[in-house]
Amino acid sequence: MNNQSRVALLALLMLALVSTNMTRRIPSAHGDPASMSAGSARFLPLPQRIGILEPVRLTTPDPQSLISVTRQLQVQPSTVPITIKAEDSHHYLIMPRTDWPAKTRITFIWGSGQVRASTTTDDGRAVVVDLTRQRLTAWENGRAIKSFPVSTGVTPDWVTPTGTFWIYKRVLDDHMVGGDPHTADHWDVHHVPYAQYFTGAVAIHGAWWNHRFGRPVSHGCVQLATNKGPHGPTGDPPNAAWLWNFTDIGTPVIVTGHTPVGTAMVKEPLAYPAPSFHGPISARSAASYIR
Repeated sequence: MNNQSRVALLALLMLALVSTNMTRRIPSAHGDPASMSAGSARFLPLPQRIGILEPVRLTTPDPQSLISVTRQLQVQPSTVPITIKAEDSHHYLIMPRTDWPAKTRITFIWGSGQVRASTTTDDGRAVVVDLTRQRLTAWENGRAIKSFPVSTGVTPDWVTPTGTFWIYKRVLDDHMVGGDPHTADHWDVHHVPYAQYFTGAVAIHGAWWNHRFGRPVSHGCVQLATNKGPHGPTGDPPNAAWLWNFTDIGTPVIVTGHTPVGTAMVKEPLAYPAPSFHGPISARSAASYIR
């Protein structure tokens, strides 16, 4: 190839590069739907089955405005009213306005349909914790299925928070650390069974060291009887295991009532087994530290 041919070839390559740059679309500050390719957006978390209050998170690689997300998102069945909340310009929570319909397949579709994900809701299950009565009741389709005595947080410093929540994390065999080191309000407990977190670090879990349920003795968590601990059988019923099999990520947890106050009630949380004085410190607003 002579010099004249090399110059001509170089000129053609430069012209092609300029043409490509001139025709390329530049995404807007809030995302360009045409730039979203299959697999670029994600719906999380989506296990096979979720509770009727579980929010679904949409993650996008390009920044999106709330208006843009509303236009590009489809939820089927379309009769389900939803609320979309922005965590930031890349992360959005998709929530049912009331709750997802029970026993229904829900499909989430992004853009032109290249990105989609589906899950199935459970049987309209919910858990109600009554602080006044110190009982937990499992509900399904408007019927009370089971009811257990529990131990909730001690007043006034460790009261279990009231309100409507949902289970967002489940740990079959947990290690909980929290409280103030070098005091009775510190704990470092291994093998906490069937932990189901519903707000911050507050969980429903089995308590193999507690044998007197029906009174508040915890640092804010909802304690249930369990039939076995790390040292063998406890002699208590397997209530925590039953609830673990009943619930899912997203199952509503409704905490109502008021913690009993009186001379018959415990004024200090029940001591945890064999505490060790090390590890992170959690605020008093949380009942345990997830480790």
